[in-house]
Amino acid sequence: MKTLVMTLIFAANSFTGMATPMTSNDFAYNYEVDDRNQVTSETVYKADGQYLKRHLKYDYTYDEAGRVVKKEAFKWDEIEQAYNRYYCLAYGYDADGVELEYALWNEQEESYSAAKQRAVYDFTYDGLNFQAYAWDGSRNEWQLQSEHAVTDDANLLAQTDAASRSGK
Repeated sequence: MKTLVMTLIFAANSFTGMATPMTSNDFAYNYEVDDRNQVTSETVYKADGQYLKRHLKYDYTYDEAGRVVKKEAFKWDEIEQAYNRYYCLAYGYDADGVELEYALWNEQEESYSAAKQRAVYDFTYDGLNFQAYAWDGSRNEWQLQSEHAVTDDANLLAQTDAASRSGK
């Protein structure tokens, strides 16, 4: 179950990731961890010839169970020579799954805007159901954008127990 939740978290991170044609060799990463060996901050540097340039920074907040509850993203501003808030992912957990909400930083209000995108990952008896929503301000409600079911036989999630590896 822990593997499934972590897989969902990584999948959710890519849900809001920046689409770019660059390969992973174009970036370098630095991680800061706490005394529980949890990543509290991740700094991403972009390779520019033989130099590394600051690019993005992520700060993570965890709950008492060790699950990510907030991921804040910051973009490097060359002019200000500082990281500026960019977006925030808020994670919510219950017995049935994980919910994520995505909010952009509003510079004028100096706060995160109301969430405009939401992803829901629900555990089912035979796998997982994913739903993506967008906020419809005119109707004042979430509108389903897409839905995908992933079943156990899809072999998309890693299995970690010895019986699974042996094929039993």
